Amino acid sequence: MRLRPAPAFLRYGLAVAVGVAVARWKGWIPGEGAGRARLEEVGRPATRVEGAWEELVGCRLVNDRGNDGDSFVVEHQGRRYTVRLYFVDCPEKVRHQYNGDRLADQGRYFGGLSEGETVGVGEAARDFSLERLRAGGFAVLTRWEAVFDSERYYAFVGVPQGDLGELLVREGLARIYTKGENRPRGLRAAAEKQRLRDLEGAARRARRGGWGLR
Repeated sequence: MRLRPAPAFLRYGLAVAVGVAVARWKGWIPGEGAGRARLEEVGRPATRVEGAWEELVGCRLVNDRGNDGDSFVVEHQGRRYTVRLYFVDCPEKVRHQYNGDRLADQGRYFGGLSEGETVGVGEAARDFSLERLRAGGFAVLTRWEAVFDSERYYAFVGVPQGDLGELLVREGLARIYTKGENRPRGLRAAAEKQRLRDLEGAARRARRGGWGLR
C-alpha cells in the first residue's frame, strides 16, 4: 500500500524541531542551562543569569588592603573578584601622592571639607561597608563591565539592610558620582539617581556623615 505524504504543517514543524536541535548541538543557540555552562567555562560561576547580568549570591568579603567604601574584593564559589559600586563614590581613605586632586573634589562636594576631614569620611565609609560585608552572604549583581580597563567590575551589592550604595548615600558617606546602570527588572538609571538624590537630601538635612562637618 502506498503511504500518503504527511501534511505540510507537520513536515514544517518537524523541520523546525530538527533545525533547533542541530543548532543547540552545534552551540549556535543556547539550550537549557547553556548560559550557566558558558559562564563557567570562562571562570565566572553562575548563580542567576538574566541577559548580560549575573547575580552572585552568598558572596563573602576577602580581606585586602585596597578595600574601601565603594570597592572591595569578594569571593564566590572559590573565585575572587574586585567589584566597584555603581552610582556612588566614597572619599579616599588615605592621602597619597596621586589622589590630592580627587580628595579636593570630594571635599568640595560635601560643602568644603578640609583634606583631613575628607579622609576621615573615607575611613568611616570603609568601616561602614566592610562591617556589613564581613557578615557574609551578600549578593553581587554585575554585567562584568570593567572599570577603566582595570581588573575591577562595576556592580550593585545587596546586603541584608538594602542596596549598599544607597545606604552609603543615606549615611552621608558617599557622593552621587561615577557610572550608573539600569537594573534588570528594577529601577532605570534615571530613577535610581533620583532616589539617591532624595536620600542625599535627607542626609544633608539630618547632617549625617560628611554633611555634618560644615
